Amino acid sequence: MNEVIIIGAGAAGLAAGQRLHQAGWKVVLLEARERIGGRIWTDHRYGPVELGAEFIHGAQAATWQYVQAAGLRTQAWGSDRRFARRGTLLATDDPCIALTYQFYEAITTYAGPERSVADVIANLADPDEPAAQMTLRWLANLEGADPARLSATALAHERRTSTNGQGNFHLLDGYATLVAAMAAGLTIKTGAPVTKIAWQPGEAVVTLMDGTQHTAPHVLITVPLGVLQAGAITFSPELPATKQAALERIAMGHVTKLVLWFDRQYWDPFTIMSTDGNIVTWWPVVSTTTPALMGYQGGAAALALAHMSEDQALTLALNELTILFGSEVRQAWRGGRMSAWSHDPWSNGAYSYSPVGMGSARAMLAAPVGEVLYFAGEACATNGHLATVHGAIESGHQAAQAILSNHGTELIA
Repeated sequence: MNEVIIIGAGAAGLAAGQRLHQAGWKVVLLEARERIGGRIWTDHRYGPVELGAEFIHGAQAATWQYVQAAGLRTQAWGSDRRFARRGTLLATDDPCIALTYQFYEAITTYAGPERSVADVIANLADPDEPAAQMTLRWLANLEGADPARLSATALAHERRTSTNGQGNFHLLDGYATLVAAMAAGLTIKTGAPVTKIAWQPGEAVVTLMDGTQHTAPHVLITVPLGVLQAGAITFSPELPATKQAALERIAMGHVTKLVLWFDRQYWDPFTIMSTDGNIVTWWPVVSTTTPALMGYQGGAAALALAHMSEDQALTLALNELTILFGSEVRQAWRGGRMSAWSHDPWSNGAYSYSPVGMGSARAMLAAPVGEVLYFAGEACATNGHLATVHGAIESGHQAAQAILSNHGTELIA
């Protein structure tokens, strides 16, 4: 029987596992965590809230094939964005907002020689211009990136080439329901961190932290970029120089999320809010049974928050919400939770971004090695769908197709 070991039971691993399983292959998934889903992680304390991936990005995202097959409930997310400076909501006609959108558009449609986002903004406005600072924070947050490294050229190219469609959507019963649907029928071993892969033509031996070994002719590696960059898995022989160069040239971004639960909704309705505070972005969570606000930080702001204790971070968040919405915040507060992905040893970051000089590193990372080692995950996306669940799913499908093609087998659609 054809066999494959898949390392990682996140979206990429599950998607590949399903395709190979449907094609009649023997598939075993090895997951380091005690749960499946990877960077998809749903908290159910007061109804589903996402500590990791939260949205389906786009009406044509690959995620929908699994959502629709499982009959999962979704809801479209609004597109209106509010802005706040110095603890005060800006009027919708404030000139700073229009200028912020103008700068944002200039970055996402940039077509000049390769430059960083920070460099492009510096040529558009003075460093102290509030709209410039708001735009840099917005993009750092969205991409989990350092704007001084983030390539405006790559970012604009990713926007132009992406085919996932418009809009964002919530899974009302939680992303965990999608994970469960994708895992159906698969053999998955949790609490099974891989430390070494010894490979040669026709065979790979995978060693776990406890010394257990698994052998198969093919191994699909779907662990996050940050894990590979940290050298958490060693390879014998070492990966080719092109693969190592790819790992060095792609950047791992940082995200820290804070969810705060309340006894009642004390805020006027809004969809999303960008601020100049320590908590860069806020939005109400629509899937919980009690009112909740999500605080989202990317890039340097995420790392600063991650260095705090959970209590310190929640206190900071409450202080900023009190300034924004009044003292009723503290009376209504029920509790909160922080998820700092950069401190998670099984991810070492949130998702990848494209720095200046990355070139074709994503394609290099995705390329198989000797028809034995295969790679998938959002960092392997070459079509603009990086940093997303649907990008991870697509990369899993592509890796499964590569494995099957090497055996003269057609992928089951």
